[in-house]
Amino acid sequence: MTLDLATLLAATMAAATAQALPIVFVALRARLHRGLALWGLGLVVNALSYPAFGLRAFGWTEVSILATNLLSGLTLVLHTLAIASFQRHRAQPVRSALVWLPLAVNMVVVLWFMRDDHWRNILVAGIQSVMAGMLLYQAWGPALVERRLTGRWVLIAGCAGLALTLVVRTAYMVWASDWDAVYNVPGQVQGLTYFAVMAVLLVNSMGFVLMQMEFALEQQHALATHDSLTGLYNRSALQDLLPALGARARRQGEPLAFLMLDIDHFKRVNDTYGHLAGDAVLREVALRIRQRLRQADVVARYGGEEFLAVLPATDQAGALRLAEHVRKAIESPPVRLANAMVPITLSVGVHAGIPDDSPRALDAQIGLSDEALYAAKNAGRNRVEWR
Repeated sequence: MTLDLATLLAATMAAATAQALPIVFVALRARLHRGLALWGLGLVVNALSYPAFGLRAFGWTEVSILATNLLSGLTLVLHTLAIASFQRHRAQPVRSALVWLPLAVNMVVVLWFMRDDHWRNILVAGIQSVMAGMLLYQAWGPALVERRLTGRWVLIAGCAGLALTLVVRTAYMVWASDWDAVYNVPGQVQGLTYFAVMAVLLVNSMGFVLMQMEFALEQQHALATHDSLTGLYNRSALQDLLPALGARARRQGEPLAFLMLDIDHFKRVNDTYGHLAGDAVLREVALRIRQRLRQADVVARYGGEEFLAVLPATDQAGALRLAEHVRKAIESPPVRLANAMVPITLSVGVHAGIPDDSPRALDAQIGLSDEALYAAKNAGRNRVEWR
């Protein structure tokens, strides 16, 4: 098959532009998408590299070589930075300096070997293979704190295809070089490369946009089920989880324990230190509670300063021990604010038992833990009571 390089350049430029414009438009309209603007900018830069290559037809060979290498390398840099921006704080990033360094080395090589096609083509292909490898590394997301969804796997596949294409191109140049003759990359190889790059750009862009969509859906789900201040489940989400927890407890014949926890004199914190300080106290109390519970336990922000923990397979004695452990963890040390150490105590009401199959069995158990909480409040606060 004979590939018409000029046609491929035009088609690839059109495809890159068609991808770039809607992505840039969406990124500018909805700034919540991390890295999307950088990705779109990378596509714009890549689209410009194709007419830059065409400058050779007008005799501007050296200008074309400089511009093409700069723009194609910059595309890889921008896409690597776009992925890093998207997964900020969720995966181990590549340092920005390491991302830009290969591009700088690439341009030095281009300038140094401008009149030596052999070394320039081989070294540039090798350097861009390294850059594609860095893109793949960032797409994989080492130490990623979340599971890899479909969009990320599509992006990983595309980046792997790009890295493989550039490695094969480099190997071919080394193997096919005739060091006794003037060497230019054959048009067939150029055509195949551009064809592969066009396909990879399409796959990568689909993967990156799909990642953005999946992340947005997860964020919406988190907002619907979690308290935005403390990060714990909200009351509505807890009500959705309770039937399954109750059914499992009945099926396995194991008790289900409830801890109703309330911060003592929380209004004083708001009145004395302000509502921002009150928010900081709520976040810290929620964190200490969560750290003392097991992975299988469920805890939610049940009211303003009230929390409810549900402990599967936990009898009354175990629930009381855990409640006392949590109470002590809240009492000491005091919560550190910007300009004060705020002493905080917690009252806890405990109930444990195997729920029966009546429709309101779980509500009754929660009600008993709430009664125990009020008993703890009436007995002087900063204590654990049970019903």
